[in-house]
Amino acid sequence: MSKYDGLERLAFLAQIENDILNNEIEIGDAVRLVRTKLYKMSQTRFANYVKVSDRTLRDIEKNNTDPRLSVLKKVLKPCGFVLTLKVMTRTVS
Repeated sequence: MSKYDGLERLAFLAQIENDILNNEIEIGDAVRLVRTKLYKMSQTRFANYVKVSDRTLRDIEKNNTDPRLSVLKKVLKPCGFVLTLKVMTRTVS
């Protein structure tokens, strides 16, 4: 499946998570990296694996779509990611 051992895999995923949090990459970029680097799968094979269409996966990886949350959950699950909501305190001036 991948060339990474357990610790390298965790470090790789942590780096992607950090890059997303710092707005250095988008979710589609993260999915593409995990698909190609960890799973070594084609888009077609990964789309079948997560049960979405090839076109949907392609659009997500190109950041050309605003997919439903249910679709994102399917695509992100093998990546080890979950969607969360972060509450931010705002001040009104």
